[in-house]
Amino acid sequence: MEVRKFNQIDSLRFLAVLAVMFVHWGWAGRKIADMFLTGARGVDLFFVISGFLITLGLIKVKQEGEKPGVSLYKFYIRRFLRIFPAYYLMLLLVWFLNHKKVADGIWWYLLYASNFYSIKIQDWGGLIHLWSLSIEEQFYLVWPFVILFVPRRFLLPSIALSVVLSLITKIYWANTGASFWVQFMHPVAALDALAIGGLLAYIYFFHQTVLRPFLCNPFVSAIFIFQILLCMGLKFATNYHFIYDIGIRTSFSIFCFWLIGRSVFGFTGVVGSILNNKIFQYVGKISYGLYLYHFFVPGMLMGLKYPEERNLRFVLYLLVTIAISALSWRYFEKPILKYKEKFE
Repeated sequence: MEVRKFNQIDSLRFLAVLAVMFVHWGWAGRKIADMFLTGARGVDLFFVISGFLITLGLIKVKQEGEKPGVSLYKFYIRRFLRIFPAYYLMLLLVWFLNHKKVADGIWWYLLYASNFYSIKIQDWGGLIHLWSLSIEEQFYLVWPFVILFVPRRFLLPSIALSVVLSLITKIYWANTGASFWVQFMHPVAALDALAIGGLLAYIYFFHQTVLRPFLCNPFVSAIFIFQILLCMGLKFATNYHFIYDIGIRTSFSIFCFWLIGRSVFGFTGVVGSILNNKIFQYVGKISYGLYLYHFFVPGMLMGLKYPEERNLRFVLYLLVTIAISALSWRYFEKPILKYKEKFE
């Protein structure tokens, strides 16, 4: 099977980073934002997308008969070229412009371990948005070995077991008084989201003819949507708040299984019009830069005269972030990515 480009997923990336911006730029605290536009849910969507795309690519090369060692070598080279240059450029700029922000945790940031740094200090740290990138890198250290070396007959159970392991671990942590930081930022706490993306990739690759009518069935779609609305509602139910705390990432990731799966086959109608928007797709394509740089934009504009009204200020921040990310993509990231072609 040829792994094609999924354009609607790029729009989902834009919506995911937009949700993170809503929180980091001061929209937290509004009920509608807290329920549907939290940064955590945006990150979860990123996790499921990453799990899907990474697993799909690995399954493809595995089925083509490429030696696992060769596949691993190519995988890590491609990941290095895509992720490391912009990440370390951002760290370098922050160090020179405001080194106090990263001084205490610099080695954690350099080693893609900022999530463990937050667990250690029980705080977000200077660069509060890098924890999720650290989790993804830690996932990349393990997951390719699972996909490439586990025999196919055991692959689906292994992926499903990863989801169950994550959920059971979170239940254990919740009942033993583990800190918020452990329950939220430990890589095992995010494994369910990443593995659910992997589960979608497996079913898409091997059972596409079954998956499409299943996801497009109106009754099935309603179930996927209802279960996440129910879980979100538990946040405001005092007696069941603990269920929300434990299960929200898993529940939302299940919803993302449907959302991403439908986008892979192509939404139509109103949703399709939104996800097929060329501007959204372009901004989604450069979303890595948006995620890296957005946190610094308010500080960059501090002292300048700009709208005080929250909505207008948000639009300004967004436009500046897109401009910076577009420049980073055009003149820094994209030229480096040309070398990926040698490792396809």
